[in-house]
Amino acid sequence: MAVDCQTNLRSPTVEALKPDAARKGRAAVSLADDPEVLERVGVAAGRVRRFGEAIAQGHSFGVEAGEHRELWTPEFQRQALPIYTSVFPWEYLMNLAASFLERSDDMREMAVPGDAAQAWFCVDSYLKSTAEAITDAAPENAYLPNEPDPIRPVTPPVMPFARLARITHIDGAKALSEAGRQVELLCGQDDQCPLTEDEIIWLKRLRAGDRVIDIAQDHGYAERTLYRALSDLWDRLTVDNRTDAIALCAEKGWLNE
Repeated sequence: MAVDCQTNLRSPTVEALKPDAARKGRAAVSLADDPEVLERVGVAAGRVRRFGEAIAQGHSFGVEAGEHRELWTPEFQRQALPIYTSVFPWEYLMNLAASFLERSDDMREMAVPGDAAQAWFCVDSYLKSTAEAITDAAPENAYLPNEPDPIRPVTPPVMPFARLARITHIDGAKALSEAGRQVELLCGQDDQCPLTEDEIIWLKRLRAGDRVIDIAQDHGYAERTLYRALSDLWDRLTVDNRTDAIALCAEKGWLNE
C-alpha cells in the first residue's frame, strides 16, 4: 500500500525528487548502483520509521494528540525544534543536520520507482526539513561539520516523544513510520527490527536490571501502563516473558541499535 504523505500536493515525479542532481546535470543513480549508499539511506529510513512509531506509541499510552499530520514539513519541524533543543546540545544537532543533509542529497540523486515516489518524498523531505530547521535556528558559533558522524539507527533515549506526540496527529505519526518502512524495504532492509525506539530502551534497561517502575517514571508513564505495553510486546514477539524477549532480541541484534 502506498503511503499518502502529501496532503494537498500532487504526487512527485522522479525528477521532482532529485532536483539537485538535475540542476547539476548529473544522471540519476540507479538504486542498484551503489549498495553502500543504499544501505545508508536504509538506515536513515529506519530511524525515520522508529521516530514515527515512538510518537504513535505515545498516543496509544493516552497522550493527547496534536494537529500536525505532515511531519516532513518545515512547519512541523519549526514547532518541534524547541523540543529538540531542550534535550540535545547544538553540537549534536549540527552533526545530525549535516548527516541528514547528506542522506537527503543521496536520495535526490537516485532514480526511484514510481510506486515508491510518495514514501521516498516523505523520508527525503523529513530529513531535509529537520536539517534546515536546525541550521536556521543555530547560534552563530554552531557549525556544520565537514565529516559528520554516521546516522545512528535510533534517536537517543533522552528524546521526549510524549511532548512530540502532543503536537502530532496520530495519522501523521503513522504516515511517517509507514513511509520509512517502505523506503527501508526498497533499500533492501527487509529484516526490520519490529521494536520502537522506546521498546529498545526498555529491553536494554530490563536486561541491565532496572525496575519497571523506574523505567515507567523516566518515560512519563504509569507503572501499570508500561506493564501493559510490555505484555503487548511479548505477544508481538510471540514470547512468554521478559527473559525470552531479551534473549530473542539480543540474538537478532536488535538491542545493538
